[in-house]
Amino acid sequence: MLHAVPLPPAEVPQAPARIVTGLYLRCLREGQGIRLDDAARAVGVSTAAVSRWERAKSPIGPDALSTLLRRYGVADADRNFLVESLPPQNYDRRTYKEQGEGRRAPHDSWADVAGDEATARHIALMRSASEVIQYCPLPPAGLRTQNYELVVQDPEVCVIPDEPVLGLPTWVHHVPWAERQRRTVLLDETVLTRGHGTHSATVAGQLRHLADLVGRETPNGQGLTIRILPLDELLFIHLIGATAEVTIHGHRMLVRVSLFPSYETGSGAARVISASLHEAVGAAWSREATYEALVKAAEDMERRAAS
Repeated sequence: MLHAVPLPPAEVPQAPARIVTGLYLRCLREGQGIRLDDAARAVGVSTAAVSRWERAKSPIGPDALSTLLRRYGVADADRNFLVESLPPQNYDRRTYKEQGEGRRAPHDSWADVAGDEATARHIALMRSASEVIQYCPLPPAGLRTQNYELVVQDPEVCVIPDEPVLGLPTWVHHVPWAERQRRTVLLDETVLTRGHGTHSATVAGQLRHLADLVGRETPNGQGLTIRILPLDELLFIHLIGATAEVTIHGHRMLVRVSLFPSYETGSGAARVISASLHEAVGAAWSREATYEALVKAAEDMERRAAS
């Protein structure tokens, strides 16, 4: 049985718009080869100040944000959207009461509706996070074979891409996967049977690829961990659907994608969903059971493809 990662001690969370915008600033700057001191000179602050903004360790003001985004070539509409999305510089979540069914304070949740730039920011976040726990109905980005990727990224199959494709901003193509990312992927049990028909051979190859990744996992729990989440016991995460909890620059944040990426920190809803993800980690099949199920499903799919 895979052991759940202990939940972190309570802390005052940063607004998700600040976290994502900070990472966006860093990715744009690094993608264009702009040094930290050059960015600092553009807004008249220290390099330490820019570094804190990029890591969401301190709030960036609207003028500084607008200046940096303009320096990095961000279009007016996207620039205005991000400036308007940020909470005030003096925003302190502790001064607000949680309200509504989700027990949210202002700025606990943020929907990034800025089209292709929003999609690119989501991709950058998932690649840059130091830790990811995600529940997926399909094999996610970074774990796919080339043939399976072509099927998944077909616009008729996947409305919102989760890997860089033609048409997305060029900067996101240069964002690498974090070298020491600790990533736990919980695949819905239906992944073992979904995809028969015209794509049976492709899906069989994908299942064997996943089994190979499971077989190469390190015993210390570092790096990538793939597990099947069974359906014999209905968990809350089954009702929530595809969800991820990411840790970036020390901030923990929930991530969901439907028509656009949405992010949440701090709220009662975020705490419940986070707990459900960690519950699912504990309920997932063992490494051995996951490997055996993937191999058997691949064999079944190959027989279907040959018939």
